[in-house]
Amino acid sequence: MNIWVELVGDDGVPERRQIASVARNVDGASFDDFGLSSEDGKAIQRRLQETLTQAQADQACQQDRRCRDCNRLRGVHDYRSRTVHSLFGICRLRVPRFRSCACGESARSGTGNIQNLLNGRATPELERIQAELGSRLSFREAARVLDLFVPATTSHNHRTVSNRLAKVADQIEKWDAASPSRISRAGGSPVSVFIDGAHIRAVPGYQSRHFEIAMGRVVSPGRRPRQFAAAPNVTTGKHDLVRAAMRAQGWLPGRDVTVFSHRDVGLQSIVLSATRQPVTHILDWFHLSMRLRHVEQTWEGLRTVGDLSIYLRDVSFHVPRLRHLLWSGYVREATRAVKGMLYQLEQYARLRDANHKLKRLYVLLSNLQNYLIQNKTSIVDYCQRYWVGQPALLQKIRSCRKECWCFSARFLMSDFKWRHFQGEVILWAVRWYCRYGVSYRDLEQMMGERGVPVDHTTIYRWVQKYAPEIENRLRWHWRRPQSTSR
Repeated sequence: MNIWVELVGDDGVPERRQIASVARNVDGASFDDFGLSSEDGKAIQRRLQETLTQAQADQACQQDRRCRDCNRLRGVHDYRSRTVHSLFGICRLRVPRFRSCACGESARSGTGNIQNLLNGRATPELERIQAELGSRLSFREAARVLDLFVPATTSHNHRTVSNRLAKVADQIEKWDAASPSRISRAGGSPVSVFIDGAHIRAVPGYQSRHFEIAMGRVVSPGRRPRQFAAAPNVTTGKHDLVRAAMRAQGWLPGRDVTVFSHRDVGLQSIVLSATRQPVTHILDWFHLSMRLRHVEQTWEGLRTVGDLSIYLRDVSFHVPRLRHLLWSGYVREATRAVKGMLYQLEQYARLRDANHKLKRLYVLLSNLQNYLIQNKTSIVDYCQRYWVGQPALLQKIRSCRKECWCFSARFLMSDFKWRHFQGEVILWAVRWYCRYGVSYRDLEQMMGERGVPVDHTTIYRWVQKYAPEIENRLRWHWRRPQSTSR
Protein backbone atom coordinates (compact mmCIF):
# COMPACT_ATOMS: atom_id res chain seq x y z
CA MET A 1 0.00 0.00 0.00
CA ASN A 2 1.59 3.24 -1.23
CA ILE A 3 0.66 6.64 0.13
CA TRP A 4 0.95 9.60 -2.23
CA VAL A 5 0.46 13.32 -1.76
CA GLU A 6 -0.43 15.79 -4.50
CA LEU A 7 0.97 19.31 -4.27
CA VAL A 8 -0.56 22.17 -6.27
CA GLY A 9 1.40 25.41 -6.34
CA ASP A 10 0.43 28.96 -7.25
CA ASP A 11 0.85 28.15 -10.93
CA GLY A 12 -1.81 25.42 -10.70
CA VAL A 13 0.49 22.60 -11.82
CA PRO A 14 -0.08 19.46 -9.70
CA GLU A 15 2.85 17.41 -8.48
CA ARG A 16 2.59 13.94 -6.96
CA ARG A 17 5.10 12.55 -4.52
CA GLN A 18 5.21 9.24 -2.69
CA ILE A 19 5.70 9.73 1.03
CA ALA A 20 5.33 6.22 2.47
CA SER A 21 4.70 2.57 1.75
CA VAL A 22 2.83 0.35 4.20
CA ALA A 23 2.80 -3.45 3.90
CA ARG A 24 -0.35 -5.14 5.23
CA ASN A 25 -1.26 -8.72 4.36
CA VAL A 26 -4.74 -10.00 5.13
CA ASP A 27 -3.74 -13.67 5.01
CA GLY A 28 -2.67 -14.81 8.46
CA ALA A 29 -3.02 -11.31 9.94
CA SER A 30 -3.71 -10.78 13.64
CA PHE A 31 -5.31 -7.97 15.59
CA ASP A 32 -1.89 -6.37 16.03
CA ASP A 33 -1.75 -5.78 12.26
CA PHE A 34 -5.02 -3.83 12.22
CA GLY A 35 -4.60 -0.34 10.77
CA LEU A 36 -1.53 1.80 11.20
CA SER A 37 0.90 1.26 14.03
CA SER A 38 2.41 4.08 16.03
CA GLU A 39 5.71 3.84 14.20
CA ASP A 40 3.98 3.82 10.80
CA GLY A 41 1.90 6.85 11.73
CA LYS A 42 4.94 8.80 12.95
CA ALA A 43 6.91 7.89 9.82
CA ILE A 44 4.06 9.08 7.57
CA GLN A 45 3.69 12.32 9.52
CA ARG A 46 7.42 12.95 9.43
CA ARG A 47 7.67 12.31 5.68
CA LEU A 48 4.57 14.42 4.99
CA GLN A 49 6.00 17.28 7.06
CA GLU A 50 9.31 17.15 5.18
CA THR A 51 7.54 17.21 1.80
CA LEU A 52 5.19 20.02 2.76
CA THR A 53 7.88 22.25 4.31
CA GLN A 54 10.22 21.79 1.33
CA ALA A 55 7.39 22.75 -1.04
CA GLN A 56 6.68 25.85 1.07
CA ALA A 57 10.36 26.80 1.04
CA ASP A 58 10.55 26.34 -2.75
CA GLN A 59 7.53 28.59 -3.31
CA ALA A 60 8.93 31.26 -1.00
CA CYS A 61 12.30 31.13 -2.77
CA GLN A 62 10.63 31.49 -6.18
CA GLN A 63 8.94 34.66 -4.99
CA ASP A 64 12.16 36.04 -3.46
CA ARG A 65 14.13 35.30 -6.62
CA ARG A 66 12.45 38.12 -8.54
CA CYS A 67 14.06 41.52 -8.13
CA ARG A 68 11.84 44.07 -6.42
CA ASP A 69 13.00 46.88 -8.70
CA CYS A 70 13.16 45.40 -12.22
CA ASN A 71 11.16 42.17 -11.66
CA ARG A 72 13.87 40.07 -13.31
CA LEU A 73 15.04 36.70 -12.03
CA ARG A 74 18.27 36.71 -10.09
CA GLY A 75 20.91 34.02 -10.35
CA VAL A 76 21.46 31.36 -7.68
CA HIS A 77 24.73 31.74 -5.80
CA ASP A 78 24.68 28.47 -3.85
CA TYR A 79 22.45 26.29 -1.70
CA ARG A 80 22.45 26.10 2.07
CA SER A 81 20.90 23.57 4.42
CA ARG A 82 18.46 24.77 7.09
CA THR A 83 17.23 22.60 9.96
CA VAL A 84 13.93 23.36 11.70
CA HIS A 85 12.46 21.33 14.57
CA SER A 86 8.71 20.91 14.25
CA LEU A 87 6.00 18.99 16.05
CA PHE A 88 6.10 16.30 13.35
CA GLY A 89 9.83 15.79 13.12
CA ILE A 90 13.02 17.53 12.08
CA CYS A 91 12.80 19.27 8.69
CA ARG A 92 16.05 19.62 6.73
CA LEU A 93 15.47 22.10 3.95
CA ARG A 94 17.56 23.05 0.91
CA VAL A 95 17.40 26.83 0.56
CA PRO A 96 19.18 28.82 -2.20
CA ARG A 97 21.05 32.08 -1.88
CA PHE A 98 20.69 34.57 -4.71
CA ARG A 99 23.16 36.87 -6.40
CA SER A 100 22.75 40.61 -6.75
CA CYS A 101 20.56 41.75 -9.62
CA ALA A 102 22.02 43.23 -12.82
CA CYS A 103 20.13 46.45 -12.16
CA GLY A 104 22.30 47.13 -9.11
CA GLU A 105 19.90 45.99 -6.41
CA SER A 106 21.90 44.02 -3.83
CA ALA A 107 20.65 40.88 -2.12
CA ARG A 108 19.58 42.09 1.31
CA SER A 109 20.01 39.51 4.03
CA GLY A 110 17.29 38.99 6.59
CA THR A 111 14.46 40.10 4.30
CA GLY A 112 12.05 38.20 2.12
CA ASN A 113 9.44 35.50 2.41
CA ILE A 114 11.92 32.71 3.14
CA GLN A 115 13.35 34.61 6.12
CA ASN A 116 9.89 35.21 7.54
CA LEU A 117 9.02 31.54 7.01
CA LEU A 118 12.20 30.15 8.61
CA ASN A 119 12.49 32.59 11.51
CA GLY A 120 13.78 30.28 14.23
CA ARG A 121 15.13 26.83 14.95
CA ALA A 122 11.87 25.43 16.31
CA THR A 123 8.24 26.09 15.45
CA PRO A 124 6.18 28.02 18.03
CA GLU A 125 3.74 25.11 18.33
CA LEU A 126 6.53 22.73 19.36
CA GLU A 127 7.87 25.25 21.88
CA ARG A 128 4.45 25.73 23.47
CA ILE A 129 3.84 21.97 23.78
CA GLN A 130 7.31 21.37 25.25
CA ALA A 131 6.78 24.23 27.69
CA GLU A 132 3.36 22.94 28.76
CA LEU A 133 4.63 19.39 29.30
CA GLY A 134 7.69 20.74 31.13
CA SER A 135 5.46 22.75 33.48
CA ARG A 136 3.16 19.82 34.23
CA LEU A 137 5.72 16.99 34.39
CA SER A 138 9.38 16.62 35.19
CA PHE A 139 11.73 17.47 32.36
CA ARG A 140 12.85 13.88 31.80
CA GLU A 141 9.27 12.61 31.89
CA ALA A 142 8.20 15.31 29.43
CA ALA A 143 10.98 14.27 27.05
CA ARG A 144 9.87 10.64 27.32
CA VAL A 145 6.24 11.54 26.54
CA LEU A 146 7.37 13.50 23.48
CA ASP A 147 9.37 10.50 22.27
CA LEU A 148 6.23 8.35 22.48
CA PHE A 149 3.95 10.54 20.36
CA VAL A 150 6.07 12.98 18.36
CA PRO A 151 7.74 11.62 15.18
CA ALA A 152 11.39 12.55 15.68
CA THR A 153 14.51 10.86 14.35
CA THR A 154 16.39 11.48 17.62
CA SER A 155 15.09 11.36 21.16
CA HIS A 156 14.16 14.61 22.90
CA ASN A 157 16.55 16.03 25.48
CA HIS A 158 15.30 17.08 28.90
CA ARG A 159 17.58 20.12 28.84
CA THR A 160 15.86 21.27 25.66
CA VAL A 161 12.49 21.03 27.42
CA SER A 162 13.87 23.08 30.30
CA ASN A 163 15.23 25.77 27.97
CA ARG A 164 11.99 25.96 26.00
CA LEU A 165 10.01 26.36 29.22
CA ALA A 166 12.29 29.19 30.33
CA LYS A 167 11.97 30.85 26.91
CA VAL A 168 8.18 30.71 26.93
CA ALA A 169 8.11 31.96 30.52
CA ASP A 170 10.26 34.95 29.54
CA GLN A 171 7.90 35.73 26.66
CA ILE A 172 4.90 35.60 28.99
CA GLU A 173 6.67 37.94 31.42
CA LYS A 174 7.46 40.42 28.63
CA TRP A 175 3.87 40.33 27.39
CA ASP A 176 2.67 40.80 30.93
CA ALA A 177 5.01 43.75 31.47
CA ALA A 178 3.91 45.39 28.20
CA SER A 179 0.21 44.80 28.77
CA PRO A 180 -1.83 47.77 30.06
CA SER A 181 -3.76 45.43 32.37
CA ARG A 182 -1.09 43.32 34.06
CA ILE A 183 -1.73 39.70 34.85
CA SER A 184 0.74 39.52 37.72
CA ARG A 185 0.47 41.39 40.99
CA ALA A 186 4.17 42.11 41.18
CA GLY A 187 5.09 45.61 42.20
CA GLY A 188 7.95 47.71 40.95
CA SER A 189 10.03 47.36 44.11
CA PRO A 190 13.60 45.96 43.90
CA VAL A 191 14.56 42.45 44.97
CA SER A 192 17.30 41.57 47.46
CA VAL A 193 19.10 38.23 47.22
CA PHE A 194 21.00 36.95 50.27
CA ILE A 195 23.29 34.08 49.28
CA ASP A 196 25.91 32.14 51.19
CA GLY A 197 27.81 28.88 50.77
CA ALA A 198 28.48 25.85 52.96
CA HIS A 199 31.37 23.43 52.44
CA ILE A 200 30.62 19.72 52.85
CA ARG A 201 33.69 17.61 53.54
CA ALA A 202 33.95 14.10 52.18
CA VAL A 203 34.32 11.10 54.45
CA PRO A 204 37.85 9.65 54.09
CA GLY A 205 37.64 6.21 52.56
CA TYR A 206 33.93 6.49 51.65
CA GLN A 207 33.55 9.53 49.41
CA SER A 208 35.76 10.83 46.63
CA ARG A 209 35.61 14.61 46.86
CA HIS A 210 34.28 17.61 48.76
CA PHE A 211 31.52 19.83 47.45
CA GLU A 212 29.84 23.10 48.31
CA ILE A 213 26.17 24.01 48.44
CA ALA A 214 24.66 27.44 47.91
CA MET A 215 21.72 28.57 49.98
CA GLY A 216 19.96 31.80 50.76
CA ARG A 217 16.73 33.72 50.50
CA VAL A 218 15.05 36.25 48.25
CA VAL A 219 13.41 39.25 49.93
CA SER A 220 10.90 41.58 48.30
CA PRO A 221 8.87 44.31 50.07
CA GLY A 222 5.34 43.22 50.82
CA ARG A 223 6.05 39.49 50.41
CA ARG A 224 7.19 36.70 52.65
CA PRO A 225 10.88 35.78 52.11
CA ARG A 226 11.49 32.74 49.93
CA GLN A 227 14.36 30.40 50.73
CA PHE A 228 16.37 28.28 48.29
CA ALA A 229 19.21 25.77 48.42
CA ALA A 230 21.21 24.21 45.58
CA ALA A 231 23.74 21.38 45.46
CA PRO A 232 26.06 20.32 42.61
CA ASN A 233 25.47 17.36 40.28
CA VAL A 234 21.69 17.80 40.16
CA THR A 235 19.38 18.18 37.19
CA THR A 236 18.39 21.77 37.96
CA GLY A 237 21.24 24.28 37.99
CA LYS A 238 21.90 26.69 40.83
CA HIS A 239 21.04 29.73 38.72
CA ASP A 240 17.73 28.11 37.72
CA LEU A 241 16.75 27.70 41.38
CA VAL A 242 17.69 31.29 42.18
CA ARG A 243 15.77 32.54 39.13
CA ALA A 244 12.69 30.52 40.14
CA ALA A 245 12.82 31.95 43.67
CA MET A 246 13.13 35.49 42.29
CA ARG A 247 10.20 34.96 39.94
CA ALA A 248 8.11 33.72 42.84
CA GLN A 249 8.88 37.02 44.60
CA GLY A 250 7.57 39.04 41.66
CA TRP A 251 10.87 39.81 39.93
CA LEU A 252 10.79 40.58 36.21
CA PRO A 253 13.75 41.08 33.83
CA GLY A 254 15.01 44.65 33.93
CA ARG A 255 14.34 45.31 37.61
CA ASP A 256 17.05 46.18 40.10
CA VAL A 257 18.60 43.28 42.02
CA THR A 258 20.82 43.70 45.08
CA VAL A 259 23.06 40.81 46.14
CA PHE A 260 24.29 40.42 49.72
CA SER A 261 27.21 38.02 50.11
CA HIS A 262 30.86 37.92 51.04
CA ARG A 263 33.55 38.44 48.43
CA ASP A 264 33.19 34.99 46.87
CA VAL A 265 32.93 35.56 43.11
CA GLY A 266 31.26 32.19 42.55
CA LEU A 267 28.18 33.15 44.57
CA GLN A 268 27.86 36.44 42.71
CA SER A 269 28.12 34.66 39.34
CA ILE A 270 25.14 32.46 40.27
CA VAL A 271 22.92 35.52 40.65
CA LEU A 272 24.37 37.07 37.49
CA SER A 273 23.52 33.93 35.52
CA ALA A 274 20.02 33.92 37.02
CA THR A 275 19.23 37.57 36.23
CA ARG A 276 21.23 37.87 32.98
CA GLN A 277 21.78 41.53 33.77
CA PRO A 278 24.11 43.64 35.96
CA VAL A 279 23.40 43.51 39.70
CA THR A 280 24.40 45.63 42.69
CA HIS A 281 26.67 43.80 45.15
CA ILE A 282 26.83 44.80 48.81
CA LEU A 283 29.30 43.23 51.19
CA ASP A 284 27.50 41.46 53.98
CA TRP A 285 27.85 43.20 57.33
CA PHE A 286 27.96 39.87 59.18
CA HIS A 287 31.27 38.79 57.61
CA LEU A 288 32.74 42.26 58.03
CA SER A 289 31.61 42.40 61.65
CA MET A 290 33.24 39.03 62.39
CA ARG A 291 36.60 40.32 61.17
CA LEU A 292 36.25 43.38 63.36
CA ARG A 293 35.25 41.18 66.29
CA HIS A 294 38.48 39.20 66.05
CA VAL A 295 40.52 42.40 66.13
CA GLU A 296 38.54 43.74 69.09
CA GLN A 297 38.89 40.54 71.08
CA THR A 298 42.64 40.36 70.47
CA TRP A 299 43.16 43.98 71.54
CA GLU A 300 40.88 43.49 74.56
CA GLY A 301 43.28 40.87 75.85
CA LEU A 302 46.33 43.09 75.19
CA ARG A 303 45.39 46.62 76.27
CA THR A 304 45.67 45.85 79.98
CA VAL A 305 49.07 44.16 79.63
CA GLY A 306 51.91 46.43 80.73
CA ASP A 307 52.08 49.83 79.06
CA LEU A 308 50.83 48.86 75.61
CA SER A 309 48.02 51.41 75.76
CA ILE A 310 50.61 54.15 76.19
CA TYR A 311 52.99 53.10 73.44
CA LEU A 312 50.24 52.03 71.03
CA ARG A 313 48.02 55.09 71.29
CA ASP A 314 46.77 54.89 67.71
CA VAL A 315 45.78 51.28 68.17
CA SER A 316 44.05 52.06 71.46
CA PHE A 317 42.18 54.95 69.81
CA HIS A 318 41.18 53.43 66.46
CA VAL A 319 40.20 49.85 67.40
CA PRO A 320 37.02 50.89 69.30
CA ARG A 321 35.90 53.23 66.50
CA LEU A 322 36.54 50.91 63.52
CA ARG A 323 33.10 49.36 63.83
CA HIS A 324 31.39 52.76 63.86
CA LEU A 325 33.36 53.95 60.82
CA LEU A 326 32.52 50.93 58.70
CA TRP A 327 28.91 50.80 59.90
CA SER A 328 28.49 54.40 58.73
CA GLY A 329 30.23 53.73 55.38
CA TYR A 330 33.49 55.65 55.98
CA VAL A 331 35.68 53.16 54.16
CA ARG A 332 38.56 55.53 53.35
CA GLU A 333 38.88 56.78 56.93
CA ALA A 334 38.76 53.22 58.27
CA THR A 335 41.46 52.16 55.79
CA ARG A 336 43.67 55.06 56.87
CA ALA A 337 43.12 54.13 60.53
CA VAL A 338 44.14 50.52 59.89
CA LYS A 339 47.20 51.71 57.96
CA GLY A 340 48.21 53.96 60.89
CA MET A 341 47.82 51.12 63.38
CA LEU A 342 49.98 48.84 61.25
CA TYR A 343 52.65 51.54 60.99
CA GLN A 344 52.69 52.00 64.77
CA LEU A 345 52.93 48.26 65.35
CA GLU A 346 55.85 48.07 62.94
CA GLN A 347 57.60 50.91 64.79
CA TYR A 348 57.03 49.33 68.17
CA ALA A 349 60.47 48.38 69.51
CA ARG A 350 59.45 45.18 71.19
CA LEU A 351 57.39 43.80 68.30
CA ARG A 352 59.90 41.09 67.47
CA ASP A 353 60.01 39.98 71.06
CA ALA A 354 56.29 40.43 71.66
CA ASN A 355 54.02 37.57 72.58
CA HIS A 356 51.92 35.69 70.04
CA LYS A 357 48.80 37.80 70.75
CA LEU A 358 50.50 40.99 69.62
CA LYS A 359 51.73 39.26 66.48
CA ARG A 360 48.24 37.92 65.89
CA LEU A 361 46.88 41.48 66.15
CA TYR A 362 49.31 42.56 63.46
CA VAL A 363 48.24 39.71 61.18
CA LEU A 364 44.53 40.43 61.73
CA LEU A 365 44.99 44.11 60.92
CA SER A 366 46.95 43.26 57.77
CA ASN A 367 44.20 40.92 56.60
CA LEU A 368 41.57 43.53 57.43
CA GLN A 369 43.43 46.16 55.39
CA ASN A 370 43.55 43.88 52.33
CA TYR A 371 39.90 42.99 52.83
CA LEU A 372 38.83 46.65 52.90
CA ILE A 373 40.89 47.54 49.82
CA GLN A 374 39.47 44.66 47.78
CA ASN A 375 35.86 45.34 48.79
CA LYS A 376 35.78 49.13 49.08
CA THR A 377 33.20 49.41 46.30
CA SER A 378 30.87 46.92 48.02
CA ILE A 379 30.80 48.59 51.45
CA VAL A 380 27.88 51.00 51.85
CA ASP A 381 26.32 53.07 54.61
CA TYR A 382 24.79 50.23 56.62
CA CYS A 383 23.46 52.65 59.24
CA GLN A 384 21.35 54.53 56.73
CA ARG A 385 20.00 51.30 55.23
CA TYR A 386 19.10 50.06 58.71
CA TRP A 387 17.11 53.17 59.67
CA VAL A 388 15.39 53.36 56.29
CA GLY A 389 14.27 49.75 56.68
CA GLN A 390 16.42 48.21 53.94
CA PRO A 391 18.27 44.92 54.53
CA ALA A 392 21.94 45.13 55.44
CA LEU A 393 23.17 41.82 56.82
CA LEU A 394 23.18 38.13 56.05
CA GLN A 395 22.44 36.89 59.55
CA LYS A 396 19.04 35.61 58.42
CA ILE A 397 20.78 33.11 56.17
CA ARG A 398 22.67 31.71 59.14
CA SER A 399 19.37 31.11 60.88
CA CYS A 400 17.98 29.75 57.61
CA ARG A 401 20.81 27.22 57.47
CA LYS A 402 20.10 26.06 61.01
CA GLU A 403 16.40 25.85 60.26
CA CYS A 404 17.17 23.56 57.31
CA TRP A 405 19.11 21.18 59.53
CA CYS A 406 16.39 21.10 62.19
CA PHE A 407 13.40 21.28 59.86
CA SER A 408 12.37 17.64 60.00
CA ALA A 409 11.64 17.67 63.74
CA ARG A 410 10.70 21.37 64.08
CA PHE A 411 13.44 21.98 66.65
CA LEU A 412 14.45 25.45 67.75
CA MET A 413 17.92 26.51 68.80
CA SER A 414 16.62 27.08 72.33
CA ASP A 415 16.04 23.31 72.61
CA PHE A 416 19.82 22.82 72.63
CA LYS A 417 20.61 25.50 75.18
CA TRP A 418 23.51 24.76 77.55
CA ARG A 419 24.80 22.05 75.23
CA HIS A 420 28.47 21.99 74.24
CA PHE A 421 27.61 21.16 70.60
CA GLN A 422 25.41 22.82 68.05
CA GLY A 423 21.90 21.56 67.42
CA GLU A 424 22.55 20.25 63.90
CA VAL A 425 25.46 18.12 65.20
CA ILE A 426 23.26 16.58 67.89
CA LEU A 427 20.48 15.86 65.40
CA TRP A 428 23.00 14.30 63.03
CA ALA A 429 24.19 11.86 65.66
CA VAL A 430 20.68 10.98 66.90
CA ARG A 431 19.37 10.44 63.38
CA TRP A 432 22.30 8.23 62.34
CA TYR A 433 21.94 6.07 65.43
CA CYS A 434 18.17 5.65 65.08
CA ARG A 435 18.19 5.22 61.30
CA TYR A 436 21.17 2.95 60.63
CA GLY A 437 21.53 1.07 63.91
CA VAL A 438 25.27 1.66 64.37
CA SER A 439 26.92 1.28 67.74
CA TYR A 440 27.86 4.27 69.85
CA ARG A 441 31.58 3.64 69.38
CA ASP A 442 31.20 3.37 65.60
CA LEU A 443 29.21 6.58 65.62
CA GLU A 444 31.95 8.20 67.70
CA GLN A 445 34.46 7.23 65.01
CA MET A 446 32.18 8.51 62.21
CA MET A 447 31.75 11.87 63.93
CA GLY A 448 35.51 12.10 64.49
CA GLU A 449 36.15 11.54 60.77
CA ARG A 450 33.92 14.55 60.09
CA GLY A 451 35.86 16.77 62.46
CA VAL A 452 33.54 16.48 65.49
CA PRO A 453 35.40 14.88 68.43
CA VAL A 454 32.72 13.53 70.76
CA ASP A 455 32.68 10.66 73.23
CA HIS A 456 30.34 7.70 72.79
CA THR A 457 28.80 8.26 76.23
CA THR A 458 27.83 11.79 75.17
CA ILE A 459 26.08 10.38 72.10
CA TYR A 460 24.27 7.93 74.39
CA ARG A 461 22.95 10.83 76.48
CA TRP A 462 21.86 12.67 73.32
CA VAL A 463 19.88 9.65 72.14
CA GLN A 464 18.22 9.21 75.52
CA LYS A 465 17.31 12.90 75.62
CA TYR A 466 16.25 13.74 72.07
CA ALA A 467 15.12 10.48 70.43
CA PRO A 468 11.78 10.36 72.37
CA GLU A 469 11.27 14.07 71.72
CA ILE A 470 11.82 13.61 67.97
CA GLU A 471 9.33 10.74 67.95
CA ASN A 472 6.70 12.84 69.72
CA ARG A 473 7.11 15.78 67.37
CA LEU A 474 6.99 13.62 64.25
CA ARG A 475 4.08 11.48 65.40
CA TRP A 476 1.58 13.90 63.87
CA HIS A 477 3.21 13.54 60.44
CA TRP A 478 3.03 9.75 60.60
CA ARG A 479 -0.74 9.63 61.06
CA ARG A 480 -2.69 8.27 58.14
CA PRO A 481 -5.40 10.55 56.76
CA GLN A 482 -8.86 9.33 57.68
CA SER A 483 -11.41 9.15 54.89
CA THR A 484 -14.61 11.14 55.39
CA SER A 485 -16.66 8.99 52.98
CA ARG A 486 -18.81 6.24 54.41
